[in-house]
Amino acid sequence: MRQTTNIFRNSKLLQIQVFVVLLSTIISCNFNDPSVETLASYNFSYFNNNQISVGGEYLKDSIFVQVYSNATPNDVGGFTIEFKVTKGGGTVDQQIVKTNKSGKAATRWKLGTDSFTQMVSARVTDPNGNVFPESQITAHGMIYNAWNEIDYSPLNQLSDLASDTINNQSWMISVSKVYKRGSNFLDWQPINEPKLNGAREIEIDKNGVVYIGTWYGELYKSTDHGLSWIKCTNPIPDRPYYFYFWITNDGDLWATQNKRGLWHSKDGGTTWLNPVNVSGKNYYMTGAFRLKNGWLLSLGDPTGQKQFVMKSEDDGKTWTPLTTPNYPYSLFVTENDEIIVFTQSNAGIYKSTDLGKSYKMVFSGSVSFNTGSMQSYVHQFGAFYYMAIPGFGVLKTLNFETFETFFSEPNINGLYIDHTGSVVAMGWLNKLNRSFFYGIK
Repeated sequence: MRQTTNIFRNSKLLQIQVFVVLLSTIISCNFNDPSVETLASYNFSYFNNNQISVGGEYLKDSIFVQVYSNATPNDVGGFTIEFKVTKGGGTVDQQIVKTNKSGKAATRWKLGTDSFTQMVSARVTDPNGNVFPESQITAHGMIYNAWNEIDYSPLNQLSDLASDTINNQSWMISVSKVYKRGSNFLDWQPINEPKLNGAREIEIDKNGVVYIGTWYGELYKSTDHGLSWIKCTNPIPDRPYYFYFWITNDGDLWATQNKRGLWHSKDGGTTWLNPVNVSGKNYYMTGAFRLKNGWLLSLGDPTGQKQFVMKSEDDGKTWTPLTTPNYPYSLFVTENDEIIVFTQSNAGIYKSTDLGKSYKMVFSGSVSFNTGSMQSYVHQFGAFYYMAIPGFGVLKTLNFETFETFFSEPNINGLYIDHTGSVVAMGWLNKLNRSFFYGIK
């Protein structure tokens, strides 16, 4: 049996018996005198809840019910425990188990592959035939090369993720705390660095330098894979609040916020310039892409009424709009300088191969809702591009010409890929506080 790593390497989740206590009281033992009754009180504990293993394999520890009796603490044998798989498709070795004299009844649980969250019910019947309310024991089974719906912290509330495929590292932010990936796609170890409290955004540059922006307007970086952290100059002076942050493929840093302009650093965050001039507007941008000819591309709103694909030929000092499909919400540029625009009109994806002079619609589909937030929607891993289409699901393509529906789930908004190629889609609306992981083994 493969023993898997827990979500926190030093956690006691698998080492300490976690239990739920159900208190039940019964009236029993009627005597000849109907006015006299003996009150027998039983307590039931359900052990080894919330274990993690691999779908199709046994949990490391058996699950069991422990019966306690106030009246006869040394003899609580003969209770019948009925274990029944209620979710996940797995099996238990023994469905009907009698408690021994100490009140314990155990069985082994082999997880199924129907779902990530799996459940077994345990129903208790005492020797007199009295049936008590059943309780659920929960486990989680990783299913590789399939989608896992994650419903527990911190993975269900991740807000950003960045990966470094050269150094084989991935970093995640969940509820303003930073985590680093361990041995599998569920194993994320918390980084206990007080400087990073309030983490909001994470990016990694081409040299493996990790940058973390905070809710307090600060930027930190690590040049040694998280062993130490250096405070950069605040990207936007006199703003003690969050900002949006990108790194272009040349290593330059870009920060922006509504009505606070665009800020640019060429020295790893030591100094920042505010170079922008767009018809007198205090311009800010969404996304940052450097083309081979030196242009800088982003989505921007120079008029205050409509977003355009914007280009700058002078390192962000001046900007001009390019031809842009209607209602864009995200921009991506391929390694071949193909401009990809995602729109809210029928989930339309448009492709330009002539630097934004013209576009071709390459995909459209029916969506259950539209969005236009500053989420991460497109990532490349190997030869494939993966993209989240809110209200539709996740698409996969080699060339932005033909597409495969990789995940049919409308309730997502945001997409990430770790260094192994595991894909993460963020839950939204009816799946809020959920994350969907396609785990690569």
